Amino acid sequence: MTTRRRDYLTIVGSAATVSFAGCLGGESSEAIQTSYDCDLTSQEPVSSLPQPTLGPDDATVTVDFFEDFACPHCATFATGSLQQLKNEYLNGESVRFRHFDFPIPVSETWSYAVANAARSVQESLTDAAFFEFSQAAYQNQAEYAYELLGDLADSVGAAPCRVMNDISSETYDQVVADNKETGISRGVESTPQIFVNGEKVTVPRGGDRYTQISNAIDANL
Repeated sequence: MTTRRRDYLTIVGSAATVSFAGCLGGESSEAIQTSYDCDLTSQEPVSSLPQPTLGPDDATVTVDFFEDFACPHCATFATGSLQQLKNEYLNGESVRFRHFDFPIPVSETWSYAVANAARSVQESLTDAAFFEFSQAAYQNQAEYAYELLGDLADSVGAAPCRVMNDISSETYDQVVADNKETGISRGVESTPQIFVNGEKVTVPRGGDRYTQISNAIDANL
């Protein structure tokens, strides 16, 4: 049994009683295939990267969000509520947003492949490019394919073949795993899970995630 499979069973088991909307588990892996003409060579693993962040380091309020790139609820959050929150709060200097990887995994393939691709973009470019890539990935979640990830990387200025190599080599798996351990230690059981200044934001079934997070931010400003 692989480490990823063990993690999947652990998280699904611990999250089985969660009642609010969130992603809990999913499909098995598939073989890597790509039409890119890349020389795929083994890459050295990267053990640590900073959290991708938007906003000033000395912000009064920190919004942390744990996501699985294959989670439909995460796609809805990233392209909806999160985008609204960034539009509203990033114009000032008081709020910052930090991404954490939390592959449940909804997909043994895409939960990790897209996370590795996004971290490749982060390390080769900037945090802003990471978020631009992530947004594009979520917008195309139903169409995930290795060629698409290369195209999305190219669209934000990253080298597609570098991204293909990092996906193939699982270069950032340790970074992703450490993020997940952080989430587990903070009580994350499904995705997306949001924290405002370290406090978990609970959204009741049928509740408005944007309003809940916005209220928590405003209470800390």
